[in-house]
Amino acid sequence: MLSEADDYLIHQTFEPVRFAGTSDRRYYDRYFFTGHNCDESMFFLIGMGCYPNLGVIDAFASVSVGDEQVTTRGSRELGGNRMNTLGVGPIDLNVIEGLRRIRVKSESGKHPVRFNLLWEGAVPAFEEPPLFQRREGRMIEQGIRFIQSGTWEGYIEVDGTRFDLDGITAMGARDHAWGVRSIGFEREPKGILQAKKLNEARTPLWIWSPMQFDDYTIHFSLSEYASGEREICHVRKISSFANGGGVEELDGAEHDLIFDRATREMEAGSKVSFIDSDGERRTVTMTPLRRTYLRAGTGYGGPDPWRHGKYMGEHWEDSIRFDLNDQEVTSLIGPTHVLCRMEMDNGKVGYGTFETQVYGAFPRYGFDS
Repeated sequence: MLSEADDYLIHQTFEPVRFAGTSDRRYYDRYFFTGHNCDESMFFLIGMGCYPNLGVIDAFASVSVGDEQVTTRGSRELGGNRMNTLGVGPIDLNVIEGLRRIRVKSESGKHPVRFNLLWEGAVPAFEEPPLFQRREGRMIEQGIRFIQSGTWEGYIEVDGTRFDLDGITAMGARDHAWGVRSIGFEREPKGILQAKKLNEARTPLWIWSPMQFDDYTIHFSLSEYASGEREICHVRKISSFANGGGVEELDGAEHDLIFDRATREMEAGSKVSFIDSDGERRTVTMTPLRRTYLRAGTGYGGPDPWRHGKYMGEHWEDSIRFDLNDQEVTSLIGPTHVLCRMEMDNGKVGYGTFETQVYGAFPRYGFDS
């Protein structure tokens, strides 16, 4: 199945670009963005992913504003051209300059979330270490992801309330990931993994945070067992394009978090630290401004039946909303991306999402089960 993409020098297998290098139904290729105005007014998530072995491309835009999180999403048949990222429900995505500038928009009057936004990278995109996990002979996860912080210009509107983003103080982060992963897909038989409960073995503490300061970004990523053993532990310092765009690997990642006992959500005063490039330990203190829930109708799971890659017909679009004052609701749509003011002990102030969650027992923070 040839498409326009096959006229580019981008082939990775002996087959046309439309065909993935694996027949695994979970193979995906996905954009994920966060955005905000460095204040508590609103915080949004935008994503788009294609699933070649399911023949589906889908997208969402989810905004936390006031007491609600409102999500508009869409899906269509992928077709032959994986480079066509237009008309995914009401959502369009256009790569203007690879690794630098992307436009996303949804201006349909049918839905509560409308936007026309230009993303521009503030630092070079950088790769996370490859993901690889196999249990009982089955590939659980295999893929790659790159991260980038940047700015937004344009507007986003929810129920007629418009927020303008100026391309300078409107910030955010994005990742682009591809490979094999189970998160967000419809349930499927787990076989021996389920029988022996091997699919439940995971690190209980997860932290993922791009911290955006004026002239650099700190990316803090950590996955830790209750014993203190770490599966993932990476801290990077990425200079802005204006300052050369260098990437430094930092050591000494530590955390001192505060969690609400009932909700397990991170609270003000939580801290992380690391050894900076000058050899000094730097501590960053978090002040939450607004929370956006990852599974609020975005396809990642939760109470809504729509999942990434689910076939919804030739064309489907929909909107859904969640009451953020209802703890029974929010308990089902986490984990949270917490927009934080991030104050470093050297006086620098930044902003960014702090995604963290404690699953199950983690005695250090008072959770026994």
